[in-house]
Amino acid sequence: MNYDPTKIVFTPKSLSVDVINISGGTQSRLKIDKNYVEEIYEKMKEEVEYDAVTIFFDGKEYWLADGFHRYHATRKLGKASIKCKITNGLLRDAILYSKSANNNHGLPPTLQDKLNNAKELCDDFEWSGFSNRQIGRICDVSHVTVAKLRIGKVPEKVKFFDKDGEVRTRTTKPPKAEKTFELPATAIPATPADDGKQQEAIDFLVQENEKLSDQLAVKGSADPDLAGRIIAELRDEVWQLTIELNSVKISRDQFQAENAQLKKQVTYLQKQLKAK
Repeated sequence: MNYDPTKIVFTPKSLSVDVINISGGTQSRLKIDKNYVEEIYEKMKEEVEYDAVTIFFDGKEYWLADGFHRYHATRKLGKASIKCKITNGLLRDAILYSKSANNNHGLPPTLQDKLNNAKELCDDFEWSGFSNRQIGRICDVSHVTVAKLRIGKVPEKVKFFDKDGEVRTRTTKPPKAEKTFELPATAIPATPADDGKQQEAIDFLVQENEKLSDQLAVKGSADPDLAGRIIAELRDEVWQLTIELNSVKISRDQFQAENAQLKKQVTYLQKQLKAK
């Protein structure tokens, strides 16, 4: 897998701030810096021009992928519209783009922002397929740091590039201890026997959710008939790939079991030879 956000083509356009959606998880920072919003707001009052914010349009929603501080400052100023650069893409495209959006401009992301972004990519069902170096480039951390995050270990020190391209090292903050609570044994209900009905119910709900998502995407497209056919074809391909993946998993498990048995036999024979 390879990802290069510099190859994405954007189109300049002015949008109403009210149509921009910021609720899809495209904010790559752990929190908004209110002081920085205030700084931009004061400069905007003096008619200082800022770069356009970045938008991904999925046919229905305008997802904000970069420029949250500028967006909030614009709203505070009371402006009805904001300069944007727009490309077509899904919500997931906007989320992935946001992970590297602030590496080279604007308010630099904190170390915790970078680690959080890298951990999200490592845990994602699709983006976890990126190499450690690829995730490192996207989130501006070293590939060694990514490798440690993959196994659930937060490194004590991480390397990163500063604004001048120099390699720096920072010490991470230790994670906060989670509060634990002991519940009385009577408060924990017995787990019912799983006869497969729960999984069937889950699969049914997943299918219904996919159908509703497809219907929304079709209705929001410029050509509903074409969109419906494409989505149906893609769903069929996903289904076929899922079947193939399950077959591969079964073959893998069988191979591992046979391999383990052969290792036991080899160990037994080695012991027999030594005894002789």
